[in-house]
Amino acid sequence: MNKKGPIVIIENKQGDRKLFIEVFSELNYPNQIIYFNNPETACNYLLRHKIKPFLFFSDIVLLNVMNHKVIENNLDNVGTLFNCPYLFFTTSFNQTYVIDPYSIPIQSYFTRPYDYLEFKKMIKTIIDYWLKSKSVIQHPKKTIKTKS
Repeated sequence: MNKKGPIVIIENKQGDRKLFIEVFSELNYPNQIIYFNNPETACNYLLRHKIKPFLFFSDIVLLNVMNHKVIENNLDNVGTLFNCPYLFFTTSFNQTYVIDPYSIPIQSYFTRPYDYLEFKKMIKTIIDYWLKSKSVIQHPKKTIKTKS
């Protein structure tokens, strides 16, 4: 996980995007914040520019609105392509929105609080958690030679 990489926000609603902008401005993390309107554009851009993000925050509704097959293929590869968590947000709890993301590896689902301070606190908690977490990096197996 690239803890110094950008935080990617995938949000197509201007009001919700503005909320993220305000919160990240106040929290003042050193990570660059990159905004996209949909997951497909985000994945294509990051791959084309060889960017290794720290975290993804995505509106979960976009997963169900966009071309399911294209997004599912991109999200299936998030773990190997970017080695970072892909976190879903929504303003309302809907069981069908939860089933699909949890069938894709490395996801978490959060219901966005309506209160600004609670939302800010939630974002801070999430980022601080991932900053403190240790990631397991897969290294090629070494062969040990033994004398016989």
